[in-house]
Amino acid sequence: MKRCLTVLVSIIFLVPVFALAAGPSSTAVVHVSWTVLPFQSLTIAGSDTGTGMSLSSRYNLHAPSASDFAAGFIEDDDVIVLNAASNIPWAVKVHAIESSMGTSYDGTYTKPLSDFMVRANSGSFFSISTSDQVLASGTRGSYQLRVDYRVKVDESTYKDGDYGLTLVYTITGK
Repeated sequence: MKRCLTVLVSIIFLVPVFALAAGPSSTAVVHVSWTVLPFQSLTIAGSDTGTGMSLSSRYNLHAPSASDFAAGFIEDDDVIVLNAASNIPWAVKVHAIESSMGTSYDGTYTKPLSDFMVRANSGSFFSISTSDQVLASGTRGSYQLRVDYRVKVDESTYKDGDYGLTLVYTITGK
């Protein structure tokens, strides 16, 4: 006597399976399928992920030095390290909330948002905007994104000021 019985997690499937398998030579074949939903996460390395949907990190850019003025920019590497994980192809996008970087202390100069540039993993720098731009992308898996910042400075037009911005990093499916 050979009996085949497939047991499923759902009680809904068990009732018909037992009814079909009543005779000594009966067999029942139950096909089970499931859907794996997309899963993505983006975290800041070294941060407590907590249970919320967002994280924040603060970074203060130093005042420009003579060598920064000579280069035409202030550059800091590995300012933030993001951990991207996804079971589908993904893209990490970035945008700024503010439309400028702020004004000089005397109020005569507004630092343009386009003076702030960003890149990941030693790629090419691009100017930030208020619209999403792709910082990095990849296939399924876990990736570390080392993010560098660059701010354009021109000694002839530079004025001390209260400059800053808020960047939003988002992971999406491609």
